[in-house]
Amino acid sequence: MTYTISIDNFTIISSAVLLVVAVVASFFSPYLRFSKSKWEQNGKDEKEGGAESLPPLSVILAPHDEPEAISRNLPAIMSQKYPAGFQIIVVVEEGENETEDVLKRFQQQLDQEPADCTLYITYIPQSSRYVSRKKLAMTLGVKAAKTEWLVMTEPTSKPASDTWLQTMAENCTNSTQLVVGYGGYEDEASSFKRFERLNAAYYLMREAAQGNAYAALAPNIMIRKSVFMKQDGFLGNLNLIHGEYDFLVNKYSEEGKVALETRDAAWTLDDAPEHSIWMAGHIFYRETRKWLERSFAHRAWFNIDQIMLHLSFLLMLVGIVWGAVTVNVILLAAAVLGLILSIVLRTVFGCKAMSAFSEHIPAVLIYPYSLSLVWRNLKYGLRYKFANKLDFTTHKQ
Repeated sequence: MTYTISIDNFTIISSAVLLVVAVVASFFSPYLRFSKSKWEQNGKDEKEGGAESLPPLSVILAPHDEPEAISRNLPAIMSQKYPAGFQIIVVVEEGENETEDVLKRFQQQLDQEPADCTLYITYIPQSSRYVSRKKLAMTLGVKAAKTEWLVMTEPTSKPASDTWLQTMAENCTNSTQLVVGYGGYEDEASSFKRFERLNAAYYLMREAAQGNAYAALAPNIMIRKSVFMKQDGFLGNLNLIHGEYDFLVNKYSEEGKVALETRDAAWTLDDAPEHSIWMAGHIFYRETRKWLERSFAHRAWFNIDQIMLHLSFLLMLVGIVWGAVTVNVILLAAAVLGLILSIVLRTVFGCKAMSAFSEHIPAVLIYPYSLSLVWRNLKYGLRYKFANKLDFTTHKQ
């Protein structure tokens, strides 16, 4: 095949459009709307109080038949360095003997080895019906707490450092009522699961940084007990089985009263989820988001980013095919260059964003993972559409 160099108005304009779209579309990225380093630098002066200014805390755990997770992750909470003192409140269901045995062993350990924490165990009555048992357990934990500030996390999560509580608590100012912390997956989770979670976190961190948090980044939040009780806790969504952390952040986020914490010492790391549990979480979220405020605005940016990403990708493919079919070397070269630019720019932005949160995602996977997000979301949506809607609520009639 003989290629010719055809310089006409169509070729010039088309080639210019392809290159401009490739570059401009690449800047529609969540990684450019939030900077971890800039955020932490801006908030540095506000978080330089000494340990003596930190408040006593209560850490609330509500496991559901998770003795192995408790055994694996509770020691990292118990060993926190927090001179102000903190209480670990574990709310279990009556009859969970294995979990009780594990907790009793940890209680004996605390009796023998001094620590900054105490351990308190309470129970959910088996007769409770028509409310989410998870939210009921968390509410009982709140009521049992003797401190104003509460830390909500999961048995499947563990602190990334022994100053997790101290770093989070540095946000406990007079004007703050909610602190949203970052959390990722352990390295054992697949690269896509880690990529997807951090990608979603960038949208959420931008909103939280603006004082209008939409949902939880991870099971790693702090809230005032007085605010939780005054506004009736989970009232309004108690019938929904899941979504407790998202509901808390969405309901109690008020501009000027919410703090975002992204420093490494304040992270939590979740156990790598089984695929079925991970998929179920996405399906349940389709129900949860119907009950969250500001959902449309939150999803708008993701939709715009995906439209620009796919528009750019499809235009480059069309340019490549058209240039090859019409033997137009300039148009073909412009389309190939545009695609390369798009891939390189998005990969650079993605790698920098992943590196900021110590996620080691292979660079070659950033672009295809980004392209796949909307199609995976479509899959989650279809699974939700054909799911039994009674599976999402405690009201089965």
